[in-house]
Amino acid sequence: MIGNDIIDLNIPISPNWNNPRYLNKLYTPTEQFVIFNSDNPKISLQLFWTLKESAYKAHQRLFNLPRTYNPLDFQCKIISENKEKLHGIVRVNSYTYYTQSRITSLTIHSSATSKKTQSTSIKVFEDENILKDKLFSEYSLLLKEPKTNFRIKKKYHNIPELFSNNINTNQVFSLSHHGKFAAFAIALMNC
Repeated sequence: MIGNDIIDLNIPISPNWNNPRYLNKLYTPTEQFVIFNSDNPKISLQLFWTLKESAYKAHQRLFNLPRTYNPLDFQCKIISENKEKLHGIVRVNSYTYYTQSRITSLTIHSSATSKKTQSTSIKVFEDENILKDKLFSEYSLLLKEPKTNFRIKKKYHNIPELFSNNINTNQVFSLSHHGKFAAFAIALMNC
């Protein structure tokens, strides 16, 4: 399974972002320690949010769960980082999701997969309005079908699924948008 989340860094975060009552509802004590001991606490706060949100989307899809989200259930840890990517894990109950994140001057984007070695296709765009068209174009290349065949339908619990000529393709993907940015993540299997 896969999930992704994006944050537009041009949208200001809450002025109360460092209020303990706010933080204690969203972040574990360990996560708060990492956030406040980082070079840029505001960026770290938002990074941890994208990790939680992307793992939540993957977890919801994997177990076909209703939309209930307790951020404290999703415990994040950064494992490694270099100039281009950060790798981490998010644990919820007895499940582990493997994350990768990119931080630019404009966005923070994270994706989470249920398999450590899951191949993915991830694309970020500056226009939310083209997201579905770009997703259909990507699947058109992967599945060798005209992109006009594709439609997204929401299934049980509002989880989106990709259909081609009204037949479920069983492809696994995640959509995300915030501000002027949008992204998709595709689990490359059965393609």
